[in-house]
Amino acid sequence: MSIDMSQFYQVFFEESAEHLDSMESLLLALDLDAPDPDQLNAIFRSAHSIKGGSGTFGFNDMTEVTHILETLLDGIRKNEIKITADMVDAFLQAGDVLKGLLEAHQNGTIADPAPSIEIRARLSQLTAKGSQKTEDRGQRTETSATITSAPVQETAPPSVQHIYQVKFDKSPAIFPSKAELNNLLEELGNIGKIEKQKIAAKSVTLTLTSYTSEDELRETFSFFLEPKQLTIKLIGDQKTEEEDQGYGFFVEPEQLQAAAEDAQGYGFFVEPEVLKAEAENAQGYGFFVDVEDKTGQAAPAATAIQGDEVPHRRAADRGAPAVAAPAAETSIRVSVEKVDQMINLVGELVITQSMLAEVASHLDPVLNESLLNGLAQLELNTRELQESVMSVRMMPINFVFSRFPRLVRDLAGKLDKKVQLKMVGEGTELDKGLIEKISDPLTHLVRNSLDHGVEMPEDRIAKGKDPQGTITLRAAHQGGNIVIQVIDDGAGLNRERILAKAKEKGIPFSDNISDADVWLMIFAPGFSTAAVVTDVSGRGVGMDVVKKNIEGIGGRVEIASKAGEGSTITIRLPLTLAILDGLSIAVGDQLYIVPLSFIIESLQPDAEDVKEISGQGQVLHVRGEYLPVIALHKIFNIQPKFTNPAEGILVLLEAEGKKVALFVDDLVSQHQVVIKSLETNYRKVTGISGATIMGDGRVAMIMDVGALVKFAQA
Repeated sequence: MSIDMSQFYQVFFEESAEHLDSMESLLLALDLDAPDPDQLNAIFRSAHSIKGGSGTFGFNDMTEVTHILETLLDGIRKNEIKITADMVDAFLQAGDVLKGLLEAHQNGTIADPAPSIEIRARLSQLTAKGSQKTEDRGQRTETSATITSAPVQETAPPSVQHIYQVKFDKSPAIFPSKAELNNLLEELGNIGKIEKQKIAAKSVTLTLTSYTSEDELRETFSFFLEPKQLTIKLIGDQKTEEEDQGYGFFVEPEQLQAAAEDAQGYGFFVEPEVLKAEAENAQGYGFFVDVEDKTGQAAPAATAIQGDEVPHRRAADRGAPAVAAPAAETSIRVSVEKVDQMINLVGELVITQSMLAEVASHLDPVLNESLLNGLAQLELNTRELQESVMSVRMMPINFVFSRFPRLVRDLAGKLDKKVQLKMVGEGTELDKGLIEKISDPLTHLVRNSLDHGVEMPEDRIAKGKDPQGTITLRAAHQGGNIVIQVIDDGAGLNRERILAKAKEKGIPFSDNISDADVWLMIFAPGFSTAAVVTDVSGRGVGMDVVKKNIEGIGGRVEIASKAGEGSTITIRLPLTLAILDGLSIAVGDQLYIVPLSFIIESLQPDAEDVKEISGQGQVLHVRGEYLPVIALHKIFNIQPKFTNPAEGILVLLEAEGKKVALFVDDLVSQHQVVIKSLETNYRKVTGISGATIMGDGRVAMIMDVGALVKFAQA
């Protein structure tokens, strides 16, 4: 029977990526002067888990790296080797190499072997050097003790060896081939001495003598088995003659006979003849006995024991405490596609509920009281279901923030700067789709703050500042939005330098331009005030892309800065890309949805506030500003109710740092709408970002405010 191991690859890829991320965050948080043993053990376990998994799937290049990495980590956690900054650098480099190897296996490509060879050599050198230093310290201590005749305390011996009885499930689903089982047994052999090993068709039982704790032993099995598939009992701390006699394991005779029959198809696990012999010996008994004793003779028949006497007597004989069953898993892995499908179905349910509510609004409330009450309850349940389903896609922003400690550490070292990173609100949740899209813009903003914002240590000292700069990442919910800020305590933006660069690049601006508008100039394509182009920044590529990407997901970006004190870049995003808070507007007999995040206000202007400018159309004068008026009926060629802005409604919008006045017939109501892709179901339409279905069944277009602003500037 053969099982395709590739079906398990994705789980390995995901779990290994999680282990690598965990290793990196733990390494960055490690105090080299007083390393936390729990952190060291956790780092070791992550490396050990990756090693076990990669060996199981035959990814030998990863196994080779993690084996050497694990050896050095094991020496550190056992206090045999003192951890140094060089070692942390090497561990981080090893993590990068493993990520590259993992990505190659995931994509079905072949990774460059050079980084793997380099890191293995570096880790081996650090292991040898660390071990040598430990030996040197031991020799110096012994010599010193001889000269001073001071009493020398003997080094405490290792922890007493533990004797475990281990039983775990074995089936083709768990171990598709003999190689996988052998890998696990080899791992156990590396951490202790295996005795009385019994391999049946559906389980394996053995005795293991090891210094390893039970938790660490369970970790060895964690990649291969679920907790419920493993039983570990502590027999004692010293091996006795009784334990040498063999233990056997408990199984019903019927199950054993079935195992013997099953074994015919699993010839790679155990010889059927051996299993059959054990089955015959077990007839009439509730447990296994050894088929052969130490002399090679058949074991005498065991006395028959009835029913549940066996477990109780055996446990009492060995003095083994009862072991509680492992707790069930509290989470499951579900593909994003399934979650998206569920969200789409709930969206359809919301639309259906809105349609029913629209129909019910025309019914007599007295005659149809029960029906209306039921629909009201349906509306409540639908909203709760919608919120619950949406929460499934919500993830903490720490998935993005967690990459920045490493980035700041490496980049600060490259620039010879001292910078600490603070993170606030890492648990703030937002849609998974937004997390994926905000990652690159945030990375560029952090790099920009570190390179351009935070000064060199000597410059900061000259200004009376702490030589170590600070970059703060902060996330929080505000209303229906999530606000992310990148804050630095550096030099701040230089107004004069930005304006000079703008003039050089031909960017128009007025003499009394506000600071806020000056700061937004750094988002212009190709704009950079850097005196020297480096491999970090200075080419003027990136900030314009940052702004474009943020606005592409319905967000806004703002900058506040003060010379000598630093800068704050604020990003405002919707909580999700699947549902939108919008204002429905009417133009003729058509409905449109305008996202609330772009709306400043709405008003009905006086006739004298609307001016006609030759060649530029109409503008609205409001609070000292002149805003271009966009007549929606002209863009989409619709017959409106009003052609005079003073008779209709003007909705003031702001996008990409510009303001416009949208001329519509009327404001209808505020909605939370389910977004449907117009491009997927029809084609791309300029000025439209999507569509939704209203309660009365009509399709309403969702406005692309950014495109409208560009249209006004054309």
